[in-house]
Amino acid sequence: MDKIRVLFANHPVMVPHAVRQLLEEQEDLEVVGDCRGSMKILQETGRVNADAVILTQIGEKEPGICSQLLAIYPDLVIMSINQDLTTGYTLQLCPHRREFVVRPSDIAQSIRGAIKTG
Repeated sequence: MDKIRVLFANHPVMVPHAVRQLLEEQEDLEVVGDCRGSMKILQETGRVNADAVILTQIGEKEPGICSQLLAIYPDLVIMSINQDLTTGYTLQLCPHRREFVVRPSDIAQSIRGAIKTG
């Protein structure tokens, strides 16, 4: 199984080192870099072939670079975490197909999962 490639795009740097350390300890994740500045984030996302980018958000405001990232990298997952680590969200442009076994309980659970993660 290929590892999920994660790029930290902290601008400003507010997400603590502990978050990065936590991700680096995961067997299925690989932290592929850390960069700042809109142009550098756009370039590095492609250069390192990132699957996910973690951004810092100020309050509830979505980082302005999100729409640009998704326009260029439509399969990218963006995770935005606020500076005090109390809230965050994920943003994706392209939904991914999920397979499930056709049983009544699985149909309902698949709908719930798609709504929560889609």
